[in-house]
Amino acid sequence: YQRRVRDTSMKVQVLIRSKPTRIAHITTTPKRFLSKMRAIQVQKNEQGPPSLVIGNAPKPELKPGNLLVKVKATAVNRADLLQSEGKYPPPPGESTIIGLEIAGEVEEAGEKCGEYKKGDRICALLAGGGYAEYVSVPKELTIRIPEGMSFEVAASIPEAFITSYQCLNKLAQLQPGETILIHAGASGVGVASIQLAKLKNCKVIVTVGSDEKGELCKKYGADFVINYKTESIPDLVKKYTDNRGASVLLDPVGGNYWEKNLQSIATDGRWVVIGFLSGPKAPGFNMTPILTNRITIMGTTLRSRSLEYKAELTSHVSQLFPLFMDKKLQAVVDKIFTWDQMTEAHQYVRENKNVGKVVVTLD
Repeated sequence: YQRRVRDTSMKVQVLIRSKPTRIAHITTTPKRFLSKMRAIQVQKNEQGPPSLVIGNAPKPELKPGNLLVKVKATAVNRADLLQSEGKYPPPPGESTIIGLEIAGEVEEAGEKCGEYKKGDRICALLAGGGYAEYVSVPKELTIRIPEGMSFEVAASIPEAFITSYQCLNKLAQLQPGETILIHAGASGVGVASIQLAKLKNCKVIVTVGSDEKGELCKKYGADFVINYKTESIPDLVKKYTDNRGASVLLDPVGGNYWEKNLQSIATDGRWVVIGFLSGPKAPGFNMTPILTNRITIMGTTLRSRSLEYKAELTSHVSQLFPLFMDKKLQAVVDKIFTWDQMTEAHQYVRENKNVGKVVVTLD
């Protein structure tokens, strides 16, 4: 056999000669020339935060049970900032591209997805891959976008509301009429949690860093606002609860809020930790109040959970979408960037400027 390779047309031609009078031509596409798409790539900077630029990446493979989605919009989450800094890698087997939620149109439906067709509008929760032109996502983690809802609004919903639903209902088991203390009340998860708590007629106390953020929280249902920069969190929580404390505490701050939280939570309170904005170590750590006040502390992340776990939560949140259309729930989009402004979008969130969600559109 003789073999001749020609590479000039982005194809490989293999010439197989078996007999002098018989020639067969076989044309294949090598792996390095498989379909490409545009995606955000991270460029490290020694002088500061990384830059995020548009580059090329392999188009994701469509698996049975998955939808290939052409992305129209994504949203920026704190976890995205951590991943860009090399501090929060994706779970094994997931896309290394940043991005935990998207909204877009179905490009192609895989096997066992017969109820979907090209052009269907969906939003989705992801374990990674959202900062790209296309994503492949299990159909169980998608929600159909109602007519009249924009891609920008839809992209801001999955991560915030699914996280909030998990924390309040599945973990803390928030009961009607209870009091909940929500730190970072003007964040995406914070605003979602305010609204979900008010659906249960709960008393909501939030902490914020500015009067502007406090006014937004009140707009979406917060009963009491505490400016952590100028006011004492424990003193005001006690004042607002007749010294009982909050039954449920949602904490994305960690670190130096340890003692404040111990003084703010009620006996038999449930404390859900979802982040460490002030660091993972608690100064003056003392376990005694946990025992004497029978406090339950739970830590959770959503990204590494099983498909079945996330599918259950996604299903519950999908049932809330009529409330968005009736304006009984609202997705709060603070600012919209284009994806060539992704570095600026990350910096906006890094500097805590956002009041609600930051969304990025793809052209």
